[in-house]
Amino acid sequence: METYNIRKIILTASSWRSNEETAAAFKIMPDRVLPVVWVNPAMGQASLDELERYLRDGGFVGAKLQPLFDGYTADDPCVDPVAELCEHYRVPLFCHCGHPPFSLPWQIGLLAERHPQLPMVMLHMGHGHGVYIDGSIKMAQRYDNLYLETSGMPMGCQIANAYRLVGSERVMFGIDSPFHHPTVEIQRVLSCGLEDAALEDVFYNNAARFMGLL
Repeated sequence: METYNIRKIILTASSWRSNEETAAAFKIMPDRVLPVVWVNPAMGQASLDELERYLRDGGFVGAKLQPLFDGYTADDPCVDPVAELCEHYRVPLFCHCGHPPFSLPWQIGLLAERHPQLPMVMLHMGHGHGVYIDGSIKMAQRYDNLYLETSGMPMGCQIANAYRLVGSERVMFGIDSPFHHPTVEIQRVLSCGLEDAALEDVFYNNAARFMGLL
């Protein structure tokens, strides 16, 4: 964070089993960490109870879904109670996007359609597949509660396309550390073809506004 002038991080653990690691980091750096719960809705009521505890008592500011790792589809009915809890606590829902058959953009679009008042972020905006990247942009065009995050998405030109097609406030920078190095993600955005003011939106303003910091 110091090396790359990152003021705050939206932080989640490496597994739904490790949310206490996020809580520990938040306690160490409360002014710099925005903690997000990794929730596994396939685990049923226990996962919902944990999510509510962190949102209600732990200062957590969002929830993350990883359908690929945890073995459910993003539009499965088991996800609806998670979305409802997020709506209740007025926090966003982040969802890994870009791997069949669990986390395709069209599945996340169906979830967004069922919960139109809930802000959702499509992490990696389709990831490494051109068809999924295009699908993520189209889903975000269709559902205005969908936002796009850029980490791990190799097509820099699509960052600029998303900014112009989806909206100037709905594309935000991400790193997905430790899977990706900050310099790689930074250079991809810098080289995407956007003007300086738009780059400021992607790198900082949009995420800050989305998380209620502006």
